[in-house]
Amino acid sequence: MKSHARGLVLLISVLAVVLLGGAGSSTASVQNQCNQPMPTGRNFCVQVEDLDGVSPSGVFGTGARSENVTAYQFYKFTVQNVAGSTLTNGTMSVVLTDNFPGPTTASSTALFIPSDSSPLCSVVSTTNPNRVDCVLGNLAANATMPTITLAFRTSTSANVSSTDATATIAFKEGTNPNGANPSSLTVTENTSLEPDHEASVAWSPTGQTTDLGTDPTFDSQFSTLVFTNGKSAFTSSLAEGTGSLCDGIHKCFGEQVTAHLPADAGTFSSSNPFHLTITLVPANFNVSIGNTSSVVVVHQPDSGPLETISLPCVGNPMTTPQTLPCIVVTKVNPPGNQPKLLVVDVYGVNNGGYHTGF
Repeated sequence: MKSHARGLVLLISVLAVVLLGGAGSSTASVQNQCNQPMPTGRNFCVQVEDLDGVSPSGVFGTGARSENVTAYQFYKFTVQNVAGSTLTNGTMSVVLTDNFPGPTTASSTALFIPSDSSPLCSVVSTTNPNRVDCVLGNLAANATMPTITLAFRTSTSANVSSTDATATIAFKEGTNPNGANPSSLTVTENTSLEPDHEASVAWSPTGQTTDLGTDPTFDSQFSTLVFTNGKSAFTSSLAEGTGSLCDGIHKCFGEQVTAHLPADAGTFSSSNPFHLTITLVPANFNVSIGNTSSVVVVHQPDSGPLETISLPCVGNPMTTPQTLPCIVVTKVNPPGNQPKLLVVDVYGVNNGGYHTGF
């Protein structure tokens, strides 16, 4: 279980980093592999890149303590002809397989996203197997093919621990695998899926809406971060943990939340803000909230003094552009004997840290 600060120490904060033109941290995994033909054969190599620790997608939890995660993954393939002759009529077939605790495997429930993938590639089947084929064409001697990107919404399989992308690349010259000089290569890239209850990571491709979320069943708090990327793709993350950004004026509680969005300039605006939601059990933090109008959010920009956010949003979800940042605070009474929840929604565009107090 997570350790909580004593008393009314603020731990709810969000570092919504929107690095204009900057690069964020990455958990990229890269491997290189070459085929092994006879000395007179056609030699080529392939580099495969993906992100480890991405979130599985799907609905997690139940009732008021639930969320719908939508995360994405990329696989980038770069093929290099290291022989002295042109390779012709190249093809690549990629099959995705989900892995589970123990020896169990199944056809992956990841979903191919053609709009964010190379136009050379198209889906062949979505189940048994989950397969995408690409037409590579010809590759001149000692040349490198432009990188091919495949985008997928991550697996929705329950208890999935990782996904394997197995790619078979072949050229016309010696494609018989039993021949003396096969011009083919099979490489498997394993993508680990998020092992941390208090973290959520995704690749965020252009034109897609990403929903990150920490585990709603784990303890007294969970958080979600929703945004639509209208600019260049980037890696995003959301995490909870101990820390404090309280302003010394308000009483604050909960856990620190850190969101990392290394987006291009203009990705977020008053017409396209990010939406952070922090859901808590106040009683578990020895806090009693009487009137939700007393709740504020203290914002620490990247530079400059703290600001206190008390402006109510016009609607939730926010459907029309308005002055930002703004907040919506709601009490939720789950059925039965479940404890009351406090839901704090923040809409914003600026860098810095956020936390809730009253």
